[in-house]
Amino acid sequence: MAYPTLALHLLISAPGDVPLADMSIIRKTISQWNLNLGRHVGLTVLPVSWTEHAVAEFGERPQEILNDQIVEGADLAVALFQDRLGTPTGEAESGTAEEIKVLVEAGKSVAVLVNSAPRPPLSGAALDERQRLNAYLDELRKSALVFEYGNDGALIGHLNNFLSRATAQFQKSVESLKEAPPEGPDPSEGVWPRAEVRESVKTDSKGRVNTKRNWSLVLHNTSRGSAADVDFEFVDLPENALFRVHREDGPLGTIPPGQEARFPLLLAAGSPDAVDCVVTWTDASGNARETRATVRT
Repeated sequence: MAYPTLALHLLISAPGDVPLADMSIIRKTISQWNLNLGRHVGLTVLPVSWTEHAVAEFGERPQEILNDQIVEGADLAVALFQDRLGTPTGEAESGTAEEIKVLVEAGKSVAVLVNSAPRPPLSGAALDERQRLNAYLDELRKSALVFEYGNDGALIGHLNNFLSRATAQFQKSVESLKEAPPEGPDPSEGVWPRAEVRESVKTDSKGRVNTKRNWSLVLHNTSRGSAADVDFEFVDLPENALFRVHREDGPLGTIPPGQEARFPLLLAAGSPDAVDCVVTWTDASGNARETRATVRT
């Protein structure tokens, strides 16, 4: 069954020694999470990685190109490590380390998971690389939680917990934006002018039917508060054109929210069919506002 959803891009970041089986488990777990939980909260997590989504390009550092193509656009990320930290990029200890840094500095959620499954002891250059990774992780643990997984079940559990927490935080931030009042006056609010006609039919003593048309200028306050100090004027009115409102001198007073004010509109043969009208008013917060619309007859 189809359902509305908000898509989140999850970056999968890892050096080349992380087993393909671990990467496959990440994708499978995301797919199951989408089906079992994501549809109920209206979120879908889309996995992204450089092996599948990066495009050949020249002109910048390779990692800078990846950052621009897939990293900076990610909403959250999972970084996996086994025994290698990776190749330095010139800006960070490795590509994965730089991706973590870029996303954390952007306020994105990142889960760092380390494969601790039993394996043969390391030696030589491989041991040196593992020690380099350990030094990086020790520094990272000063400001982040780093979890280890010794089997598939632990990896799935860590990922499910991360997805549920990270998506809940994302959903909460989206809801808070929806609830936050807009900054400044709402431009859709206004005291809108329009012309309105009412017809009256009378029959004289000889049975003749006379129809009289009475035009009015109507000012409708669509704002959420009272509109005070209301005034208006017609602009760019052709010279000698009869398009006039019968009104008292000075501001027109206050129009309550959702209410209208009417004024007799005087027209004659040859009057323009449309005239621009500018309405000035003060909203409930004391802001001077202006509404402009074309009045058509």
